Amino acid sequence: MSACSCEGTHEAPTETEEVVEAEKSEALEEPVMESDIDKSEELYKDMEATLGKLKEIMAYLEEMKDEKMDHEEKEEEEKAEHEEKMEDEEKAEHEEEEEEDEEEEKMDHKKKDTIDELHKSLTTLKKYGINVYSGSRKTPAPKKIDAPAVEEKTNWFNFSKSLDEVAHMKGEETRI
Repeated sequence: MSACSCEGTHEAPTETEEVVEAEKSEALEEPVMESDIDKSEELYKDMEATLGKLKEIMAYLEEMKDEKMDHEEKEEEEKAEHEEKMEDEEKAEHEEEEEEDEEEEKMDHKKKDTIDELHKSLTTLKKYGINVYSGSRKTPAPKKIDAPAVEEKTNWFNFSKSLDEVAHMKGEETRI
């Protein structure tokens, strides 16, 4: 320690004060240790509580895993059932296609028979001078039209019809 600058009379520090200070620090360490013990006990209790929570979480996760496995097994079963249904449907479709092919062959044979019959009928009609047109062909128009053409000459200098009458003559409607 250094000397005091206040110019007063002070006693020089003695060694006993240092010893007292040492004793005070030792006395302070004991309650600190007790608080450390209290803190470590609290920490231990907290760790036990945390461990308990972790065990609960692990049990919950295990249950979830079991449920997930059950769910996955159900999905696999559903997939297997779905695949079986699809195979059955494919077999049924294949059988239907075979039946349709057989029906088409029968229809083709019937169509050939009807085409042959139509051809014979048409040749017979042509033989007797009757032409038959079908499908997209148009029947030919006669060469000469027997109806006389009607032409009315309009006297434009003496025109007394209204716009409605003119539109009616043209076959139009007036929009006024």
